[in-house]
Amino acid sequence: MKYQKLCEDIIANVGGRDNIIGVTHCVTRLRFKLADVGKANTEALQNMDGVMKIIQTGGQYQVVIGTHVDAVYREFIQIGGFDNQVAKNTKQTEKDTEEKKGLLSRFLILMSGVFQPVLMIMMASGMIKALLTLGSLTGFMAKTDGTYIILNAVGDAVFYFFPIALGWSSAKKFGLKEIYGIVLGACLVHPSIIGLTSGEPLYMLFAGTAFENTVFTTFLKMPVLLPVQSYAGSVIPIILITWVGSMIYKFLNAKLPSILRSFFVPFLTLIITVPLALIVIGPIAMLLQDLLSQLIQFLVGLNPGIAGLLLGAFWSVLVMFGLHMAVIPLFALNVAQYGYDIINPLIFSGALASMGSVLGIIIKTKDVKEKGIAIPALVSTFFGVNEPALYGVLIPRKKVMISSFAAAGIGSAVAGFAGAKLYEFGASGPLGLPCFLNPAGIDGGFIGLCIGAVISFAVALVAAMIIGDRKDAENV
Repeated sequence: MKYQKLCEDIIANVGGRDNIIGVTHCVTRLRFKLADVGKANTEALQNMDGVMKIIQTGGQYQVVIGTHVDAVYREFIQIGGFDNQVAKNTKQTEKDTEEKKGLLSRFLILMSGVFQPVLMIMMASGMIKALLTLGSLTGFMAKTDGTYIILNAVGDAVFYFFPIALGWSSAKKFGLKEIYGIVLGACLVHPSIIGLTSGEPLYMLFAGTAFENTVFTTFLKMPVLLPVQSYAGSVIPIILITWVGSMIYKFLNAKLPSILRSFFVPFLTLIITVPLALIVIGPIAMLLQDLLSQLIQFLVGLNPGIAGLLLGAFWSVLVMFGLHMAVIPLFALNVAQYGYDIINPLIFSGALASMGSVLGIIIKTKDVKEKGIAIPALVSTFFGVNEPALYGVLIPRKKVMISSFAAAGIGSAVAGFAGAKLYEFGASGPLGLPCFLNPAGIDGGFIGLCIGAVISFAVALVAAMIIGDRKDAENV
């Protein structure tokens, strides 16, 4: 066996086989529930070849192995002779630990678990888009060049087809075969589904109310409510859809006779889940988007400073739920109608706050792997791609994440009270700063936007360095 000595040494230094109540693994770690943690020789384990780090959190004793932990775990179970009772104890321990966590912690752990498998490809894609932005701004390549178009497709693919990528990773998280998640995600961005909204509407549902919506097609005479901008780039719908699909799959797998499972389980899982997704789950997300859009317009009309505090602080939360797409169209509508937009400046400080938080983590952490995640995330955020920082750095660290959101809210409030405006569309993130310049010259709004951004960066940086780089949602 390749890892026999490593496994034997780990067993010996966690206090022996009798001290192990339960053991499981995640992406990089062996996770132990020990009868007596005091019997574990942490110093010896940390100095052992093949062990990267020891972490004690949430009632678990975690031995960080690396990405090959799955192979180590298989040999560990075999060498240690662990039986079904240990596995049962492990599952019960994880269930008890999960139930003790708050709703926010459980949500963050879920999101971290879903995004972890796609994180590195998101990092790579973010860097490609960042380089393209730099190339475009410096005149190195035009957006009409074939080179730019091809590389932009490479960098944009994972974000445009997010439902497919997250369908795959969500399926892994929920214990569903990955191909089901891929197919469910693909259904949301299938050209025939996206193309439905370009046709003539059948009728208006709930006309004259806050729930008014256009119906372009039906399924078994039931209205299918589709987002005008499609599900491309959305997050929460596919996670919910895959979770529902996993429940249906497990139910069918348990109830159907074995002779029928190979065909009828996939057939029924897909034919039930997809219509349910388009008729119920998707429309609920759309309803939330519409209500959110109306709320933001009301807040901005009431007071831009207060709107900035709230929108700036919660913008990244909206991104996590995929609800930000309800607000983005308002930017274009306002610029087209009035020549400027007062909503977009209220989220500008968010990128600076993220950069401050990520830089603080880079400075504080001594973990080479974490630096390898945080540094590209910092660069991507500078060029307007914030997802790697959000999902790779902030979400796993609840306190740092909250401090970053608060810092963003403070800076956005300053911009709102100063009357900052967006006059032109251009690069996102700090590179888009010239888009907020008044054609008549620098004004108080632009100065307030800059001051707010600096405040957000500084507050987030200091907060991250005080809080530290420790993860709250330990899942990798």
